[in-house]
Amino acid sequence: MSTSEDTKIANILKRWLKTANELEAGTSRYFPITRLTSVKSLCRNRKTAQQFALHIAGRVQQSMSQAPAPDYFEPAEWDAHQQIVAEAIALMQGTIADEPDTQQSLQALRKQIDSFQGDDYRNFQWGMTVHFVRSGNLLQIDYAIQCFVQSDYPYYAYQLARQYAERYESSCGTGLIPKSRHQLLDIAEFWCQYYFSQSLRERFPKLMSS
Repeated sequence: MSTSEDTKIANILKRWLKTANELEAGTSRYFPITRLTSVKSLCRNRKTAQQFALHIAGRVQQSMSQAPAPDYFEPAEWDAHQQIVAEAIALMQGTIADEPDTQQSLQALRKQIDSFQGDDYRNFQWGMTVHFVRSGNLLQIDYAIQCFVQSDYPYYAYQLARQYAERYESSCGTGLIPKSRHQLLDIAEFWCQYYFSQSLRERFPKLMSS
C-alpha cells in the first residue's frame, strides 16, 4: 500500500478507537451505527471482504458455543442453527482456498437459513416492510455468506459489521452504545491485523493505553 492509503486506513481505525474510548469513559453513550460505513472502503476486493466475513462468522460460532440455547428455541432447533453456522464456516474456508462448488453450496445454505427465520413480515405506515427474523446469529451468517456470493460485497460487509456491533438500550437508543464497545474493538482489531500485521495496541499505543 502507498503511504496515503496507510494514512486513510489508520485514520479510520483511530476514529473507531476514539469512539470506543468515549463509550468506555462515558463521555458519549451513543454514536450512529453509520460510523461503521468505513468498512465498505476497507473491502478493496472480494477476498478482503471474505476474510472479514469469515472472522465475524467465527465470532458468531464462538458466542453460540458459549451460550445456552435461548428459551424461545427448542434444543433441536438451536442445534440445527449451530450446524448451519459450522457448515457455513467450512464452506467459506473452502471458497477462500478455491475449492470447487462452494458457491452453489453457500447459496443453498442461504435458503436453509431463510427457512429458519420465519415469515414475520410487518408493514409500517411509511411504506416499509420489515422482516422480523427469529435468529440474529443466522442473520449475521447470512450477511457473511453474501460477502461471498453477491457482487456488492462491500455493502454486505457493512451490514455484517452493523449487525455484529449494533445494540439497543432504552436510555441510548439503537446504534453504537457502551455494550457495542467490545464488538467495535474486535472489528478494528481485525482490520489493523489485516492491513498492518500489527495489533491495535502495537499500532496505536497512545489510544490503547488503558
